Amino acid sequence: MFQVGPRRRMTLEDASGLDMATTRRNRDKLDKPDGDIPLKRLDSDDDIKRIYHFGRKLGQGGFGVVYEATHIETQTKWAIKEICRPEAGSWKVKMLEHEINILKQVNHAHIIHLQEVYNTSKMIYLVTELCVGGELKQLLLQRNFFTEDETKHIICCLADAVDYLHKRNIVHRDLKLENILVKNSIVDNNDKINIKVTDFGLSVQTNGLGIDHILTESCGTLTYMAPEIMSGRGYSHWCDVWSMGVIIYWLLCGEPPFVSKTKSKLLEEITEKGLRFKQSVWATTSDAAKKVLTCLLDVDPSYRMSPSQLLENPWITGDTGVPSTPCNVLEMMRQHLEEKDSAQTLEDSSLSSSEETSHVSEDSGAVSAESNHAKFSSGMDSSFSNTTTAKDGHRLQQNKFANSSEPSVPPQANPRQCPPGVKLPADPGVKRCAGTGQKTAPCVRKVSKRPSTSCKTKSEAHKASTMAKSNTPKQQNERP
Repeated sequence: MFQVGPRRRMTLEDASGLDMATTRRNRDKLDKPDGDIPLKRLDSDDDIKRIYHFGRKLGQGGFGVVYEATHIETQTKWAIKEICRPEAGSWKVKMLEHEINILKQVNHAHIIHLQEVYNTSKMIYLVTELCVGGELKQLLLQRNFFTEDETKHIICCLADAVDYLHKRNIVHRDLKLENILVKNSIVDNNDKINIKVTDFGLSVQTNGLGIDHILTESCGTLTYMAPEIMSGRGYSHWCDVWSMGVIIYWLLCGEPPFVSKTKSKLLEEITEKGLRFKQSVWATTSDAAKKVLTCLLDVDPSYRMSPSQLLENPWITGDTGVPSTPCNVLEMMRQHLEEKDSAQTLEDSSLSSSEETSHVSEDSGAVSAESNHAKFSSGMDSSFSNTTTAKDGHRLQQNKFANSSEPSVPPQANPRQCPPGVKLPADPGVKRCAGTGQKTAPCVRKVSKRPSTSCKTKSEAHKASTMAKSNTPKQQNERP
C-alpha cells in the first residue's frame, strides 16, 4: 500500500489567482522553501486512483497526457499530468527535474501551481491547478486577434510573471502561446482572461543574470526564438523578452512577426527585413503599442525593454500624461547626453540674447551716434551689413539646434558670417577689421555715452567722409 503524508490544502484564493495589484505588492512574499511540495511514492499506478477520480482528457504532449481529476476527499478539481518514467540519464529526465525543481520554488498568481508529485515504478504524476480555459493559442484561433485592451491585460500578467522569474535568476526559454494557459472559462468577450505560465521543462536557474552567466544551449520554439539563440553567440534572460514581443505581436494581429521553416532563414529575415507592421489591423493600433514592440523585438538584447520597465510603460498603465521611460540603460544614457547638450545650447543662446539686449538698450542716443558714424564711413558700410547678418544667422542656428529632437551638436561657425579679410577675435564684444583695425558694426558690445552728432553741418559731414576715405592711421583714430 501507500503512505500519504500531511497535505497542504490549497485555498480558493490560491486556486483562482490573486488580484493583480495585491500580487505585485506581495509577490516577494510568495516564495516557498524546497520540500513544501509533497513528493510521494506509490506502490502501483492504481493507488493514485484511490486518491483522485480521473475525468476527461485535457490534452496530450510529448511527455504525457493531462487529465482533469477530482480529489475524492475534498472534491476539489485539479489537473494531473501523467508521464511515463523516462530512462535514467536521458534528456527527458533532466527536463522533468528542471520543471519540478523550479515549480517547487515559485508561487505566483500567474504561474501554474504545483500541488504535489506522485511516483511509481513506471509513472510520474504531477498534480497542478486546473485551467479550464485551455491554451491561449486556442482562444486566439477562435478570435483571430485580441483587442488592444485585452492584449494589455494579458501582457501585464505575463510581464509580472516573467519579472518574478528573472528576479530569481530563472530563465523560462520557451515562452509561447501554447505554454500560457487560461485559468477561467471565457463565456463572452467581456470576461477577463486570467493566464498561467506553464511548462518549465526547458527552464534553467542560473547563479546570476549578468555577462558571467551566459547560456549557450540552443533550445526553444523556432517562431519565438531570439536571434542571439539562433546565431549561437550566447544569450541570457533577454531571450524571454524577445518571446514576449512575439506574443504581443501575435495577439494584436493574429500572425507572428517573423515566419520561416529553418533557423537560418528566420535569422536572415529578422536581421535583414526587421520588424514590419504590414497587416491592416496595425492602422488602428496605437503608436504606443508599436513603440513597445520595437523595444521588445530589438535584435540587440542590450536595447530591449525589461519586464519591469514594460509594467511601468504608459501603454500598460494607461497614464498618457507620463512620458515613457527609455527602453534600457543605454537609451537612458543617450537621452541624458542629448538633454545636457540641448540645455547647454539653450543657456549659451540665452546669455548671448541677454547681453545683446542690455547693450543695445543702454543708451539709444549712443546707438544713434554710432549709426551716424557708420553712415559717414562708407568704406565700413557694407562690412556693417554683412557682420550684422552673420550674427543674426548664428543666433538662428543656435535656436534651431536647441529646438531639434535630434542629438544636439555644438553649432558650427558659418563661413559667410564675416566678409573677406575680417578675423573674429576671442572677445565677442568687439570686432575689428583685420586689414584696417577699424571697429565693425556694434553687434554685441557696449557703446560709449557720447552726445548726439545729428546737428553737424553739411560741410562737416563732407569733411568727415573725405577723412574716412583717405584711410590713414591718424584719420582712423580721429573722432568726428
